[in-house]
Amino acid sequence: MNYRIVILLIIFLFFMKPSYSQHPVDDTREIMLDRGWCFAPEGETQSYPATVPGTVHADLLRNGLLDDPFYGKNEEKVKWVEEKDWCYTTTFTVDRTTRERYSHARLIFEGLDTFARIFLNGKPVMQTDNMFVAWEKEVKPLLVVGENTLTVHFTSPLKAVEPIYRQTGIDYPADNDHSTPHLSVYARKAPYHYGWDWGIRLVGCGIWRPARLLLYNGLRIDDAFTRTLHVDNDRAELSTDLLVVNENSRPVESVEVRFTLSHAGSEVTHWCREYTLQPGENRITLPAEVAHPKLWQPNGWGEAHLYDVEITLAKGGKQLSSRRYQTGIRTIEFINEPDELGRNFYFRVNGRPLFAKGTNYIPQDIILPRVTPADYERLFRDMKESHMNMVRVWGGGVYEEELFYRLADRYGILVWQDFMFACSAYPGDTAFLGNVAREARYNIRRLRNHPSLALWCGNNEIYEGLKYWGWNHRYPAETFEQMRRDYHTLFRDTLAECVRRYDPQRSYIHTSPDSANWGRPATQTQGDIHYWGIWYGREMFDTMDTLSLRFVSEFGFESFPEMKTLLTFAGPDDLHIDSEVMTHRQKSSIGNELIQEYMQNYYRMPRTFDDFVYLGLLLQGHGIAHGIETNRRQRPVCMGSLYWQLNDSWPAISWSAIDYYKNKKALYYHARDAFAPLMLSTTVQSDSLSVYTLSDRIDRIDQARITIGLQDFYGKELNTVSFACDIEPNATRHIATLSLANLLGGWKKNEVLLTLRIEHQGETLFDGHKFLTVPKELNLPRPHLTQTVETTPLGVTLTLTTDCLAKDVFIEIPTQGADLSDNFFDLLPGERKVVTIDGADITPEAVTRIRIRTLTDTYEGK
Repeated sequence: MNYRIVILLIIFLFFMKPSYSQHPVDDTREIMLDRGWCFAPEGETQSYPATVPGTVHADLLRNGLLDDPFYGKNEEKVKWVEEKDWCYTTTFTVDRTTRERYSHARLIFEGLDTFARIFLNGKPVMQTDNMFVAWEKEVKPLLVVGENTLTVHFTSPLKAVEPIYRQTGIDYPADNDHSTPHLSVYARKAPYHYGWDWGIRLVGCGIWRPARLLLYNGLRIDDAFTRTLHVDNDRAELSTDLLVVNENSRPVESVEVRFTLSHAGSEVTHWCREYTLQPGENRITLPAEVAHPKLWQPNGWGEAHLYDVEITLAKGGKQLSSRRYQTGIRTIEFINEPDELGRNFYFRVNGRPLFAKGTNYIPQDIILPRVTPADYERLFRDMKESHMNMVRVWGGGVYEEELFYRLADRYGILVWQDFMFACSAYPGDTAFLGNVAREARYNIRRLRNHPSLALWCGNNEIYEGLKYWGWNHRYPAETFEQMRRDYHTLFRDTLAECVRRYDPQRSYIHTSPDSANWGRPATQTQGDIHYWGIWYGREMFDTMDTLSLRFVSEFGFESFPEMKTLLTFAGPDDLHIDSEVMTHRQKSSIGNELIQEYMQNYYRMPRTFDDFVYLGLLLQGHGIAHGIETNRRQRPVCMGSLYWQLNDSWPAISWSAIDYYKNKKALYYHARDAFAPLMLSTTVQSDSLSVYTLSDRIDRIDQARITIGLQDFYGKELNTVSFACDIEPNATRHIATLSLANLLGGWKKNEVLLTLRIEHQGETLFDGHKFLTVPKELNLPRPHLTQTVETTPLGVTLTLTTDCLAKDVFIEIPTQGADLSDNFFDLLPGERKVVTIDGADITPEAVTRIRIRTLTDTYEGK
């Protein structure tokens, strides 16, 4: 055999072995079970390489055994996967020394999707039925010296629950489950896998989170939970609840428990004591006091300070087990009380009322393990840069990866965490409730150390469904009453008790929304609301100006993604709104119709599909930004604005601000501007212009200079009003009412714009502008833009100027995921706009294909 081939073969075999992780703990060893896997349809002998963590769809795609489900109408061609059972197998080696050194071996799967039977060396280990929990079992008696074979048999999620459905006979109203009967509610599996009104149906299985074998000698830290008991400027009192499990048959004496708290690499406090650990569970409380604590602050209020916690068990100079994590010192109060208007809904953080600025998050991919750490990092950076301070993890997806919450901690983004139930009634039998209780206990304990975690919510829109969605007419009275009883048991009893027991300092609400409904005005001042009067109610965007909403936890508007994303799943013949591919991709039954209906109210109707896509992006961006600004202007009546939705799980026609390929839509940029920490907001009422300051800053600004100007589209100043005022911290204030007629001075509304500026001590704190009529009525000139392009190793810098107003400048670059510092902006004459375009994949050829468009490019004859 050729010498080089031998060397390559040795290297290949080395890398196919399971990876070993030697902890800094002396008495523990991990074998990561992430290599050498293969998979096959159950009962078939031909197997193929598999990746763990992964899913069956990802493995089929990687082996060329599946059509790309994202292209065209291929979603229909890949449904066969959900009907099959699948088998995954690997081997790993344990040498004699390792087997004899450790008394215990724990097989741990951090995530199995969903119905699996696990065998080690042909012997049954455990059976699973919940995607959202880790599964682990002691397997030392089953381990052999030498090669061990691990097998995971997955049952089709449909086959697994069909007997339960047959027994109950209830086809629950899970209408986002794109199959009949709706079997999704019977499985504790991500609901969005079964389809949604923005998503593909890919019902699969797989080892979707890491698997490992933990070797140790009977002592392990099972849980540690650090809480802030008291905090003021001088000191903070912390308490850590530690759970240590002794799996030996006898007590273990003289075990040192060491606790260290550090900040920015410097030790703050240290604590050490010896214990005798009895067989079974040992609960230990570790107190700590911090002088002059540095508080964790939400984005916009200061730094999100984090403290490092390290807990170690040691005996005789040998480390036995350890736990490391971060915590933050802060207080969060959830206020939801009756008041003179109805019932308020807001958060008080470190003693200050917070206006929640943010969005709703869905999983970033239908094939979850494809999401990379870089994807999470970029998404949180985008949230921070758009001035958000809250993200809602929506209940139709998954409890997210640990990295998600660590980034939320680091960036100061509060997390509203739904439990994974959405838009349907659910069973309430003993087995189902027990499964859910295990799921809740696991995830509460997993997430509760994160200072970013602000609220637990039982479900998305189910109580609203019971009250308002006609389920009482759809089902027999007895069945509907059972749904109501089961709801109470599941969401008001079971989950509420889990939060009280495992995370007593955090608040829990049983649903969102619980009272307010967009179609019933009398309810709209009662707590949080999902305001879908815009969209489903066909109300125009300025309807928000007339409402008194308390906390808008959902509202949104659809758009098509830009053309480069459409071309990833559609051919040239598919690029029209009524094509089979576009119709299939549009999961909202009224979506395309509504986009066109709204568009004709705000824009001149487009001539081409390309123009339609561009105008749809503008429509979405301007419309939702208007709603955000209105919500902020109505503070303190309204105390939150979370738009739907931040991201996509596949290349979609959806409500997202950032598409599947990380391209930012107009919505992202316009929402970012509407979330600015300090801004002027105006509203026209009859012949008056009302002016407001919107400040989320926590510092007072004395004697700020406010300037309201009138300018034509060629940059000529026509009128100016200027005055001084104090800007209150963390508040909205009405500061002026101006005569619109006097301000206009005879100029037509469709030929001018308002300029808005805040200055203080020679510094411009805000510089914006507003139009006085809808875009289709503006008498816009045709701009002539000049541009210079500079390419650097980090990306591209584009500099633009214009001779007159260039409205809604759209910079298109063919590179997927290219990150533009700004886009879909208005460029005024006299301005010099510098836009950076970052992206490792930007090629010189892509730079030559940059296209710049403005609104007038969509006009006939322009």
